[in-house]
Amino acid sequence: MRRISALLMMLLTVCFCGCQSEECTLRPAIEFRADLVQAGGCSFSAEVEADFGDTTEEFSLRCEAQQDSMDITVTAPETLEGITAHVTGDGGKITYEGMSAEFGLLANGNVSPAAAPAITAACWQREYISAAGQEDDGLYRVTYEKDYDEKRLIVDTWFKNDLPIYAEVCYNNQRILKLTITDFALNG
Repeated sequence: MRRISALLMMLLTVCFCGCQSEECTLRPAIEFRADLVQAGGCSFSAEVEADFGDTTEEFSLRCEAQQDSMDITVTAPETLEGITAHVTGDGGKITYEGMSAEFGLLANGNVSPAAAPAITAACWQREYISAAGQEDDGLYRVTYEKDYDEKRLIVDTWFKNDLPIYAEVCYNNQRILKLTITDFALNG
């Protein structure tokens, strides 16, 4: 009887510690989401690289995210500098004022590279968190899953000092977009 009680106590301790550890691992991701939603969005700059397999395209954006939309201004390359876009519908519709920038489409024609920041911000605000934890380099990594036009995108974001600094958007286990994030600030 004593052995059974000791075994039961040990089993409960292991289960309790395991649950507690998972809760602690997810806590920073959940707190970031809560702060972001409470602020009504965020702003940041992003250096974006779109990988088309045989070529890559690079551009820089200034992003202003609200709850369900994002305003984007192209800051580089110089030939596109100043073009603005308003992204709605979780990154599905992009309208440009006056000019358009064609970067091609990714994920079997479903994802515009210019929508990368909107997809990433939508994940931060409301998409499923499938994994989170500290990495060996001291960065905190969160993996989000997003259904996008009947396709599943995986968005990984790395945080330093509770702020996002880098993100990757993957489709069919291949990275299609990467974002280096700077100047992050919550709205308000």
